Amino acid sequence: MRLKKRSKADTEISTASMPDIVFLLLFFFMVSATIKTEDEKLKVTIPKAQAITKVEKKFLIRELHVGFPKNQKLGSTPKISADGKLLELNALGNWVQEQKTSLGEVYSDQMIVLLRAHEEVDMGIIGDIQSELRKNNARKILYRTLEES
Repeated sequence: MRLKKRSKADTEISTASMPDIVFLLLFFFMVSATIKTEDEKLKVTIPKAQAITKVEKKFLIRELHVGFPKNQKLGSTPKISADGKLLELNALGNWVQEQKTSLGEVYSDQMIVLLRAHEEVDMGIIGDIQSELRKNNARKILYRTLEES
């Protein structure tokens, strides 16, 4: 009796649908990407730093800007801005609570406030902001600066 040799089946992967997959991924990333369109209302020149700390969990950071208004209609005194909106000093408590709830219950007490202040802003307003943040249990504060060269 004579046995027939079996031939191996072709295990080729079809690449005919590859362009479709690439275009679907491209379309997905184009649609899901966020572009910051809000223009800051404050002009902030950052001072030079002497020591720098790097934050590992960047999702915990919430930014506050302190600077002089770009629009002269808003006056010439330093203003506080968060997420492109101007805030009053007494509204910082509400802002802190909103930011903590957006982080969730697990990370709410680990929130880091990054304070970006113009180098010519009086330290009085910075101290007032620190006091308001402390009252609302936002005790981790970082200051944005430029690296000294």
